[in-house]
Amino acid sequence: MEKKILAYEKFIEREAKRKLSASERRELAELHAEMVGNFQHERLIHLIVTLFFAGLALLVVFAMVWCVINYGWLFEASPLYLLAAILVILTGFYVRHYYFLENHVQGLYKYTEKLRHED
Repeated sequence: MEKKILAYEKFIEREAKRKLSASERRELAELHAEMVGNFQHERLIHLIVTLFFAGLALLVVFAMVWCVINYGWLFEASPLYLLAAILVILTGFYVRHYYFLENHVQGLYKYTEKLRHED
């Protein structure tokens, strides 16, 4: 997805700089609106997945702490340690990817305005 957004940004930047007729501008604006909509959908899905993994990681960490406090299972809870570590690492990668999507989709909005209000 990152490659797609970067390639589309190069495309729309190049096309927005060109001198376009009114019909070409309208077609490009429609294509741009569709692509931004697709990227916004992708961003929403990744937000949901990121929040799910973050919630699951917190749940496992709380379960791990609860087991240690209530039962004294310091070493018996080691599978939970591993699961918590995996979920925290995955959450970090999801947050990084969501951050990328959010920033680049926000960056595409300037082209929407440029295509609508060109001289």
